[in-house]
Amino acid sequence: MEENKDTLRDRLIVTGAKEIADNGIAGFSLRKIASQCGISCAAPYKHFKNKDELILEIIRYINAQWELLRDQILMIFEGDDSRCLLEVCIAYIRFWVTNPSYRKVLSAYNKENSTEEHSFADIDALIQSYCHHIDASEENIKLRTLAIKAKIYGITTMLEHEELSNTEETFVMIRKVLEEEL
Repeated sequence: MEENKDTLRDRLIVTGAKEIADNGIAGFSLRKIASQCGISCAAPYKHFKNKDELILEIIRYINAQWELLRDQILMIFEGDDSRCLLEVCIAYIRFWVTNPSYRKVLSAYNKENSTEEHSFADIDALIQSYCHHIDASEENIKLRTLAIKAKIYGITTMLEHEELSNTEETFVMIRKVLEEEL
């Protein structure tokens, strides 16, 4: 029985993401990914032209995973800019802590290509929306943006380095810290 093409394609993407996270982009090869998936070295070429196309699909996959989660939160809290911002920030932290290999992949990709494929753009837009809703000054918008992004990045790093425990009690504290900016 032949494996479903979509399933194999997804497996190649997930396996590729793990490979980049573990070993970087420099040694990344379709042959290695095929071997890890237990398929012939020609099989990945049925889904991707070359390794660069697979790498781009891995980046798209990671971003799509985040966007799906973000969009669900925005739909649930639609109309409440403060709550949307707070819940997306918390989800952002949880997403990166739950998927540390994704951050490694994006970091390796950005370093290799001198780009910023994933950014805080969606967080920035939510902060802007919230600040305009409360008639904040441009200076206040800049300060809130800096404070919120610094907290998100710092907290994520602390969780990754186990300076904070990844528990619900910790996320209660994180919520309080982020609420201070709203």
